[in-house]
Amino acid sequence: MQNFTFRNSLLFYLFLLLNLFSFSSYASSYIQANSIAGKITDGNGGAVVGATVSIKNSATATSTDANGNYLLTNVPLGSQVVIVNMIGYEKSETNINIVAGANKLDIALISASDELEEVVVIGYGTARRKQVTGSISSVTPEEFNRGVVSSPDQLLAGKVAGLTVNRSGGDPTAGSTMQLRGPSSLTASSSPLYVIDGIVGANIELIAPDDIVSMDVMKDASSTAIYGSRAANGVIFVTTKRGKAGAPVLSYSGYAASESVSNRVNVLSAAEHKAFVEANGLAVAPTETGFETDWQDAITRNGVSHNHNLSLTGGSEGTRYNASVNYFNNQGIVKRSGVEKIVARVGVDQNAFEDRLKLSFNLANSINTSTHIDYGIFNGAARFVPTSPIMTDDPEYAQYGGYFQVVGRTGYMNPVSMLNLRDENRSNNTLLGNFKADLKLVDGLVWSNVLSYQRTHWDKNYYMARTDFDSFALGRGFADRTALKHIDKILESYLNYSFTADLHTFEAMAGYSYQKTKNDDGLRGTSVGFMSDDLLDNNLNLGSLPEGYNPYSDFPHIKESLLISGYGRLGYNYDEKYLLSASIRRDGSSKFGVNNRWATFPSISAAWRLTREDFMQNQQLFSELKIRAGYGVSGNQNIDPYRSIILFGPRDGQFFYNGKWVNAYGVSQNENPDLKWESTSMFNVGLDFELWKGRIGGTIEYYNKETKDLLYEYDVPSPPYQFNRLLANGASMSNKGIEVVLNANVYSNENFRYSTTVNFARNVNEVGSLSSNIENIGVSQRYEGGIGLEGWTGQTASIVLPGQPLGTFYVAKYVGYDEVAKRTIYQKPSGELVTQDQISAPDDYQIMGYALPKFTYGWNNNFRYKSWDLNIFLRGVYGNQIFNATRADLSRLQQANVTNISKDALEEGIFETPLIASSRFLEDGSFLRLDNMTLGYRFNTSQAKYFKQARLYLTAQNLFTLTDYTGVDPELSLGGLSPGIDNRSYYPKTRSFIFGVNFTF
Repeated sequence: MQNFTFRNSLLFYLFLLLNLFSFSSYASSYIQANSIAGKITDGNGGAVVGATVSIKNSATATSTDANGNYLLTNVPLGSQVVIVNMIGYEKSETNINIVAGANKLDIALISASDELEEVVVIGYGTARRKQVTGSISSVTPEEFNRGVVSSPDQLLAGKVAGLTVNRSGGDPTAGSTMQLRGPSSLTASSSPLYVIDGIVGANIELIAPDDIVSMDVMKDASSTAIYGSRAANGVIFVTTKRGKAGAPVLSYSGYAASESVSNRVNVLSAAEHKAFVEANGLAVAPTETGFETDWQDAITRNGVSHNHNLSLTGGSEGTRYNASVNYFNNQGIVKRSGVEKIVARVGVDQNAFEDRLKLSFNLANSINTSTHIDYGIFNGAARFVPTSPIMTDDPEYAQYGGYFQVVGRTGYMNPVSMLNLRDENRSNNTLLGNFKADLKLVDGLVWSNVLSYQRTHWDKNYYMARTDFDSFALGRGFADRTALKHIDKILESYLNYSFTADLHTFEAMAGYSYQKTKNDDGLRGTSVGFMSDDLLDNNLNLGSLPEGYNPYSDFPHIKESLLISGYGRLGYNYDEKYLLSASIRRDGSSKFGVNNRWATFPSISAAWRLTREDFMQNQQLFSELKIRAGYGVSGNQNIDPYRSIILFGPRDGQFFYNGKWVNAYGVSQNENPDLKWESTSMFNVGLDFELWKGRIGGTIEYYNKETKDLLYEYDVPSPPYQFNRLLANGASMSNKGIEVVLNANVYSNENFRYSTTVNFARNVNEVGSLSSNIENIGVSQRYEGGIGLEGWTGQTASIVLPGQPLGTFYVAKYVGYDEVAKRTIYQKPSGELVTQDQISAPDDYQIMGYALPKFTYGWNNNFRYKSWDLNIFLRGVYGNQIFNATRADLSRLQQANVTNISKDALEEGIFETPLIASSRFLEDGSFLRLDNMTLGYRFNTSQAKYFKQARLYLTAQNLFTLTDYTGVDPELSLGGLSPGIDNRSYYPKTRSFIFGVNFTF
């Protein structure tokens, strides 16, 4: 049924695109045929590629080719205005008198100095770059990360100073974790708020990368406070392609990619393992010898991925349309994993009443189906003895489907059997419809109303075969199905007013917001005891409930919430020299306690453009110099509804009532009527500059970010509390940092250009208090980062401690190895040297390192020579450490007869089995990665009949990584309370080679 949905959806949108294109072409054929030809150049005489050239108040439009040439046909006779639009340049309008036949017009564009004239999106409005008083970073498609991208957020990795985008491993089904200016929560989500074409909280999966025009990242609270309780983690505005007046423009972009494993766990081969065990007098069980198995090779493959995007835009000055369809198929490098996605969008913009009313309608649908694997296969592929077989004909193993297994060994399972005997499929079908009406009431006053409806159907199907080695499924099978629906409804109504008198410009905005959310509306079913695996999880009725299983214990319950807000902003601009902005938002949320459902989020910011001062007019160094400062407060409400009220649920055990044993129910959550938002206040000061008319430019920023009333779950006594855990506010945390962005147009002439951009970010995180705002409830510290290795029961590697950052490694201090005694030596906090059996965890542990990096950086380089273009992008982190639990698990030299070991452990030569978490396994996680390199060629289409633009390109992703880390990859997730732990379940990073095309017709 899923394939049917994909195929028919694709055919429908293709049909719609072709009909729109055919209709527009038919209509344009009746216009009088005369032409304008010419070349669009920049200030240095270089060709401007991809500029939009159109006739004012007409549907006639085109784009410049690889040489900057354009051709407009069917131009009416008489006086006309030729308009040229291109990002980074000022809009050009040129009058020309059209005579019958061919007309020629060359136009030289004026560079918008450091894109100061470029329009950026701010909350409920737009502003020119030079008028911005807050910290906003913009990324355009030319700067996006190229290659196989499963989610648009990956386009930003390394591109924005202070924004960390981590996609741990190469799993195409996994999302990214994002942090802006460091971690700022202990339990709530750190994801930023997405605003897509003005729709607050829209799902980023609804956007195909090829449909994005820009992504604007609001980083400081003076910018984000207008979104109040949802903006503490930053706000990312996504602007998508819209229809433009002019002839229809049909575009296709697509690529095919080959992906392979970039690095593997460095374990012994079968021959190396055999030689080691024989040399050290170890004996491998007879059933586990005689074969040569590369377990990592057995579960991986070379993946093939492809992406196709077809879009159509066009219309007249009064009516404009856009439509697109995107198909993406990413085959994972681990067998049986992958994702298939289709995204379709249509939009119409209509002007009415002499352009006083603008109506916009948009409809987007994303259908995402994915196949998942059990991450336990990675630990199995590393540990399983390489001389063991994958399959065997021995009748003893028929109950396991013919897969070789070792009975009685805990945590030791054939990874290929796990891969092939477990099925997990998920699907997401998200629909977003929105309508916007902008009404110009009087000059300068616009009333905007936005209605949006977003619905997601989420399904998960999971099945473990009857031959699965897991005791829960062995001999009976196990099936689990979940189907949920999420609905989000939003109404936004706001007024924007602007007024200019002489050198004074005033702006004001006021609005109201209503958002109602309903999540987890659905069902879950679980069953065991199947007679056959043929139907997998498609008929739960063929099985029965597991013994002792309460079907309502994990049953999804509907979560409804309501957010009502009022907001406003005032702005003042004197001669584009002195800029001032202030905003306030009042939010009321049903998620929080009855005593704290309303909160206020203010902000104020100012900027001084020194280059507008008289005393700067005679200097030649600075073409732009602006000082900005701002302060604001924003919040975080990323928790489930009903966390403030008392909840009842199933409890352990049963009781005898009315002749029957009845499941016990009781309090499963304490109430907290004082539960409220996490609140983040931030002071930000920035310097924007450009030298030598934009030859060199950049930004330097300092911020101080303080978060209080952090949500944290505390242990509480029962009684007086009815449950032993309580979610409360009170903890605090701070982040302070510096961000630097430098860009330079190094060299430019008619044939060759080289530009480069470097970004640097330094953030210092510190946990403040862990005490709650409820008397006598709090903790002095908390141990996190459970490892779970064999023999490491209850051990952790991290600590949450006031005065220290998140990701503080708290382990035993490793001193060295005594070759004579064959014992590892450790140092207690007192200075006493002891062996590992004398270490008491965690009492004898110490702070030994930090998971958060000292700084991150990115370096982007663009070259263009005639029709060729080359982009090279490097990024990295420095100063962080990783606890390599994978290496610890593979360092059991004395147990090499029952498990594989790493080559690093072999070189280390320590024969004592590690049984404690220690600094021995802390490694430098710094790295420099050549993340992306793209070589492209633009064809000269000036004489082509059907092509307006044509480009071919080759891209390589993750070409190499320079690092001292010995694990699979140093890029781990930095989210949560225990970041930086490589704990045996790392989906391998991929190396990709891509061939792609971009065509415009």
